Amino acid sequence: MIIPARKIRVPGPVLVPWLVSLLLFSLMVYGGVRTPDGEVVFRVGESLAMNGTFAVEKDLEAWPDFGLPRGCDNRRYSGFAPAQSVLLAPFIRVASCLNQTRWYEYRRIPISFAADGFSFRSYILKQRPSDMAPHALRFLVSFFTPLVSSLVVVLQFLIIRRLTGSPLAAFITALLLGLATPLWHYSGTMFAEPLAMVFVLLSFYLISPRKDLNTFPVSGKAVRFLGSGLLLGLAFTTHITAILMTPFFLVIAISPWARSKTGFWENRWICARVAAGFTAGTGIMALLYGIYNYMRFGNPFELGRQTAEGVAYGVFTTPWEGLAGLLASPGKGVFWFCPILIAAVFWWPYLHKRYRYLSFVIIAMVLFRLLFIACRSDWHGGFCLGPRYFLMVLPFLLIPIGCRLADFFAGDRPPGFWRPVAAGAFLFACTVQQLYFCLGEPISFYYMLRMVNLQQGISIIANNQIYFQWSASPLVGLFDGRRGPFLLQSVPLGQWELLALCAMALALVTGLLTFYLIRTKRKRYT
Repeated sequence: MIIPARKIRVPGPVLVPWLVSLLLFSLMVYGGVRTPDGEVVFRVGESLAMNGTFAVEKDLEAWPDFGLPRGCDNRRYSGFAPAQSVLLAPFIRVASCLNQTRWYEYRRIPISFAADGFSFRSYILKQRPSDMAPHALRFLVSFFTPLVSSLVVVLQFLIIRRLTGSPLAAFITALLLGLATPLWHYSGTMFAEPLAMVFVLLSFYLISPRKDLNTFPVSGKAVRFLGSGLLLGLAFTTHITAILMTPFFLVIAISPWARSKTGFWENRWICARVAAGFTAGTGIMALLYGIYNYMRFGNPFELGRQTAEGVAYGVFTTPWEGLAGLLASPGKGVFWFCPILIAAVFWWPYLHKRYRYLSFVIIAMVLFRLLFIACRSDWHGGFCLGPRYFLMVLPFLLIPIGCRLADFFAGDRPPGFWRPVAAGAFLFACTVQQLYFCLGEPISFYYMLRMVNLQQGISIIANNQIYFQWSASPLVGLFDGRRGPFLLQSVPLGQWELLALCAMALALVTGLLTFYLIRTKRKRYT
């Protein structure tokens, strides 16, 4: 007797991946702000919460003139997009109220690297700063990013379930995005990519096709596509590189009618209305962003990156170094830091078979992003883990894995044994690698490496040489630095011992899950 595939169920289809990812993201969080980028975003949010203005009172003490150029009124404004600072403001307000109780006085709080001019020095020397209030404030607010990142996992689940019709495939793919990609590490930083991913995935969800359905109901389409455009606009007001996705999302939005049997010409007015709704949404956000820039710098196209005194921001250049760095360098190579993409490439035909047009659009979107970023002198994204600017397209690159898993669960042949075990072992290895990145501290690793070399008169950031040297790569030397998660600081084990213990726990869970999947499918043929 064959049991229909729809009988396979995952309890709490949305709640389970959200809780699992939120728990593990919070477990691995550093508990502070580690980068000057994050510090700028935090200070703008603090200014909004306390003073009701985007202007920041003072420059970063440890990084003078970084990210805070002077505007038309001679006050300092952020060179980064404002959406994350706006959302951080209420969190900062609540955290400030909690700080008035001085709860942190006798507790061990992680040191934020740029809270004042001596913070990173205190971190290096393992000294407790005299004033812990700024660090306690950043500690409380740092849990904003794990919460946001867990929403990325939930949205990936919803998208894969819609595309494949398989809740189980969606469940596994969503957890792989959260635990087998650098998203796990970035959930513990104040970088804007996780929040931008939330808006991007929400926008895509509104225009993505359903399983076995190549069109949408006519009713309500105006709101659907206007909303998708607005959400994508929120994404590039969070991180400006999200704007690179605009033309590709527009193609996805109109494709059900452009590719219908009646043809594009017969549906040209529907396509025009869809395009107008989507473009209106992105246009509204672009207009608001332009007004925001004009009020700060007197130019709607000035983002604040060309007026920073003494800071050389990225400029356009030839793409050869960037392409080599993004694809193969030991410091930023995407396949080194996210090897699960190898499985995605190998299983790409499963997506191509289901959604041929979506497959082509995603390939074009990824290649366009790769080439654009490679043409920038700041292609590396600075001192961070791997190719940070590629994080936003990872959910789309994992869609083939969801399609493959859906075919596996719905197949009409009994499964083998070794192929699922081999696939499970590879995905498990990818998760262990991301666990390695989370247990270490990649950002301070880079800063300490730079300091050691500067003492010898060597500038390893010159010509981006640091990203092309294996000796300077977090892939091999990360555990020579500090431990990252604040919750695990007091665990009396070395880094490798702790990694082995966590890996064994992951192996047990992965093994049980693989066994359950194989056994469940075999029951269909008994």
